[in-house]
Amino acid sequence: MEDIKSGSKLMGRRRALQLLGMGVTATGFLAIEACSKPAPSGSGSGPGSASACDAQIDDAAKQARQTLQYFDKAVIPEKHCSACAQFIPGKYGECGGGCKVVGGPINPNGGCLAFAPLGGDGGAAAAPTKSG
Repeated sequence: MEDIKSGSKLMGRRRALQLLGMGVTATGFLAIEACSKPAPSGSGSGPGSASACDAQIDDAAKQARQTLQYFDKAVIPEKHCSACAQFIPGKYGECGGGCKVVGGPINPNGGCLAFAPLGGDGGAAAAPTKSG
């Protein structure tokens, strides 16, 4: 009973709690630090890399891409960007082409809801002509 009142065990618990607190704090800091670093893209940071190309997409372009459901790979393979009247080949160099509707670099194999076939009228029926 004398050992408990002397505080020798109490100090051991205090020290253990202090160390535990420092350990939890350090672990939390390291986890936050690790999560705040960008993931490596694997393709470097040159002009054709995903990060350099993504930097050219502003907030308005991001909103347009979301609204028009743009994907880097067309959901319907026949309706890919390079077969679309809106597509501008080579507008962004190594990053890809551009688009008259969707902002930022566009993958030629991508697709969105604004697809309009090249040289076509977008699927609209021809207007009847008056004869005679």
